[in-house]
Amino acid sequence: MHPIWQSIYAGKWYSTHAKPLRQARLAAKQWCWQLNQLDLGDDERINVLKHLCPAATSLQVGMQFFCDYGFNIQLQGQATFGNRVVVLDAGIVKLGDNLIVGNDVVICALHHSKDACKRGQGLQRAEPINIGRNVTLGNKVTVLPGTVIPDNTNVQANQLVTRNDF
Repeated sequence: MHPIWQSIYAGKWYSTHAKPLRQARLAAKQWCWQLNQLDLGDDERINVLKHLCPAATSLQVGMQFFCDYGFNIQLQGQATFGNRVVVLDAGIVKLGDNLIVGNDVVICALHHSKDACKRGQGLQRAEPINIGRNVTLGNKVTVLPGTVIPDNTNVQANQLVTRNDF
């Protein structure tokens, strides 16, 4: 594992401009682009998703799925994502079995610096997200870094979910 990933997983500030991160995001962007060109019924979507999110073997996504890296998405069972879902997976994003994600959902496992100069330098800090089993995220839900959503939770549409909500 490259040392930058050790820093990321440890929750330290890091530069998003680091070469291994740029390369990994570019690869994910290319896989997302390829996935988003395919029709929903196309069997090739499964193969593309396997490249994009190797641990997400039972993930179904709607149209216009985007992520930063893909390999930080850890699916522990079956998940179904709606359309226009974005997963900013700089940190680990654990998804429990039987997860349903609505349309226009953002799952964000990273913080940007509040300092404009540091933001301009690309400084970020990742914080994992853990979404339990039998969870439903309604349309237009945003999940912020460090959030743990317990099993059997139904998050209503248009909610901003933070670490302090449960």
